Amino acid sequence: MRVYTLYLSVLLMAACVRKDQQAHTLVHHRVYVIPDPAPDRKPEPPADTSYLEYVFKGYDLVDIQALDSTIEVKLQYADTANFLKANFYDGLRHAYFPCEVAWRLCNAQSCLKLINPSLSLLILDATRPLHIQQLMWDSLKLPPNRKFNYLSPPYEISLHNYGCAADVTIFDSSQNMLMNMGSGFDCFEPVSQPALEWKFLKNGGLSPQAVQNRRLLRYIMKRAGFSPIASEWWHFSYCSKETAAAKFKLIK
Repeated sequence: MRVYTLYLSVLLMAACVRKDQQAHTLVHHRVYVIPDPAPDRKPEPPADTSYLEYVFKGYDLVDIQALDSTIEVKLQYADTANFLKANFYDGLRHAYFPCEVAWRLCNAQSCLKLINPSLSLLILDATRPLHIQQLMWDSLKLPPNRKFNYLSPPYEISLHNYGCAADVTIFDSSQNMLMNMGSGFDCFEPVSQPALEWKFLKNGGLSPQAVQNRRLLRYIMKRAGFSPIASEWWHFSYCSKETAAAKFKLIK
């Protein structure tokens, strides 16, 4: 009787162990993973399609907005809103420069922000490959002697072809508009020439506000190491052509 009772106890214990193991096994396999809520994601910007993206990256140029996202970019030769009425940059939306030049532009932006946080540099033209310079020259239907008034011929090579020049203006975010510079970009009338500002200020061709805005632009660009030219208020050179040829790659 004791043996039978002991045997029965062993069977009951074994059954309990098996039941307990089964219970644990069931619990182990009943694992429910509750996914986290999908994170809020900003829509991705449209992919760049301009072939110039690949050209510029092959020359180790940098996107200015990758260094300072507050700098505005609206390249005038990336659509037809220019004096040549043609899209030469294949819709390019980014301004590329050699790193050294790009950092100097960031310095100009910082200087401007210290003066007025609502103001920002707006890049109108940046690095321009030599083959684009040729296309622009060929598309301008003027006698050769008159073309020089509008464009640098490809054989002379522009500082833009080294990425050592920038065409810029100032955008006022508080007014959501460009600051008045007295003329538009690529206006080839004498009123665009800084060398003649005193004359147009005196005869009313330029307002005092427009001249003051130009002076502000020149001030921040000169502080950053750029030099203005006498013929275009928007154009600033980083160095001479000789220095550019010695230090930087010609973008073809």
